[in-house]
Amino acid sequence: MTNAETAQERRDNDRLTPAEWDDLIGEWDEIRHGYYLGDAPSTVLKCARNLEASVAAGTPMPDTALWTLGLVLTGPYVIYARPDAAAEARVMEAMGAVERALGQTSCAHEAHPCDDAPLDDELDNLRYVLEMLAHPEQDADHEAALADEEGAQSWFEARMTREIWACPTNLAGFARAFPG
Repeated sequence: MTNAETAQERRDNDRLTPAEWDDLIGEWDEIRHGYYLGDAPSTVLKCARNLEASVAAGTPMPDTALWTLGLVLTGPYVIYARPDAAAEARVMEAMGAVERALGQTSCAHEAHPCDDAPLDDELDNLRYVLEMLAHPEQDADHEAALADEEGAQSWFEARMTREIWACPTNLAGFARAFPG
């Protein structure tokens, strides 16, 4: 491994700020919709690399949920839109690492978003989940909005909590269902 590769991995694994997450989430959403002007395969593989590093850390880091769900959002691009056997293998390996590391975790939640959400439908709202996870400073405002009766009636809004989306059981469920 060269010094440049080591420096790049260190940058990739540094904790991102909410603003940096916002930029990355925007890129991931553009990849999903097919109008990203950057190097989409490289961006998806960077996500897979960061996810593997996060999982390899041994305990779920706060960013593990963001990297996992980011790969759920962008991974199908590599598999279906721009088939690339090596990239597909790396993406699948990263998701397999999530399932192996977190799949036997137990939790007290009765249900998770991964349980009954068809992956295609869920992708429409996944950007909002990622934005919520990237902004822990907004949790109090978000919880107050969920207390509103109208928000509690919506399947998506009722499950829109950091605790449930970042739950290791939920992340392993999405990884297991990937690519859907």
